[in-house]
Amino acid sequence: MNIKKLIITLVSSLVISSSVASADGHVKYSVTADNVSEYASMLTPGMMNMFAQYPETFRMDVYENGANCTLDSEIAAISQSNGTMINDNEGIEVPNAGQIPFPDPSHPQHYVWNYRMYAGTVSAVDRIQTSVNVKADGSITTGQQDTNISFPNNPRTKIMYADKNMFALFMQKNLGPPRSAGLVTLVHDFIDSYMQPRKAWQYSPATRRVRRAPDISYDSLTSAGGGIVTIDSYGGFNGAQDKYDWNYEGKQKMIIPMNNDALSETSIETTFTINHPNPDVVRFEERDVHIVHATLKQGQRHLYASRTFYFTDQNEFGANLLVYHDMYDDNQDLMRTNYQTTVAGNMGGQGLEDTSCNPQGEYTMDFATRTYSGTNLFGPAVSPRSSIYNGEEMPASFYTPDGLRRYAR
Repeated sequence: MNIKKLIITLVSSLVISSSVASADGHVKYSVTADNVSEYASMLTPGMMNMFAQYPETFRMDVYENGANCTLDSEIAAISQSNGTMINDNEGIEVPNAGQIPFPDPSHPQHYVWNYRMYAGTVSAVDRIQTSVNVKADGSITTGQQDTNISFPNNPRTKIMYADKNMFALFMQKNLGPPRSAGLVTLVHDFIDSYMQPRKAWQYSPATRRVRRAPDISYDSLTSAGGGIVTIDSYGGFNGAQDKYDWNYEGKQKMIIPMNNDALSETSIETTFTINHPNPDVVRFEERDVHIVHATLKQGQRHLYASRTFYFTDQNEFGANLLVYHDMYDDNQDLMRTNYQTTVAGNMGGQGLEDTSCNPQGEYTMDFATRTYSGTNLFGPAVSPRSSIYNGEEMPASFYTPDGLRRYAR
């Protein structure tokens, strides 16, 4: 190793140590391939498989529990009573627009609804997020997506929309890598997908035309996820729930990623090591989770024949945050695992309360190809500019096919 590389390595190590120590204190214990059997009851099948596939390098450093991030105080104040699921559980009616639908969940889909609607606890988002795809040989491809989202159902929203079923208006421009740069996607997402399925349009820089994009749903692949992230697993889970039967499998103490400030403050080159994120910068804690399993309905088609979701307890965090997602094929073999990382506050951005739960990123590992992907990555070390939450809303005309055309060109 030459002197320049040695200095870079030492500086990176100091940065990592400082970030972790300042946010987390000291490691309570580490789970490795040598002692994983002792902690098997607190690990998902996905994490167990990571130890089996990468026994020499995969590790989980477990810390004393840090402070809980919380639900926004204004949303918490209106989230006091459960809503009702309607239209074969594909829609909801709630006492207060913008609330967490089921503060006292009692049905497996309540947890899914709570997670899906959590995104709408802000009125608007303006950000550039980063994606990183790592091949089996360790080579890295990075991309960035300039994203604007409005949530018409949020109580802070100033622009009124006639359609009260509208959940999110989403516009995203791919800034890179070069093969996808200039692709722009517009999505209208609805609360009740039974009454109104998702609408989507895309602008292609190759044809310079706007077309309807009916495939922006279910198991179509995202442009940011390196061929291993489906549309409905982007952000953990989003969209319609109608293809699956849902079953609640209980509450259990597990080792989960939480309070991952270090990930938002560490360079892409340091975090994205071969096969999996660098264990030195990922923080885990022991927390209670609710386990929900989804099985593909008879006659339905999807890449994932079943999926298991792990949600935080609403009494700890004010919401059911998704922390793990295991995905199985038709033979019930584990195809992929995903974990979501969360921090408290703005990560250098603005508009959130200091204790608000804020997703830092999501990491999806594919066991067959030995590749993995980091998507929706935020923070001062990975985003070119700070995110703005609850800021100025884009006009309604921006989220139209004509607005897409103007924005793209």
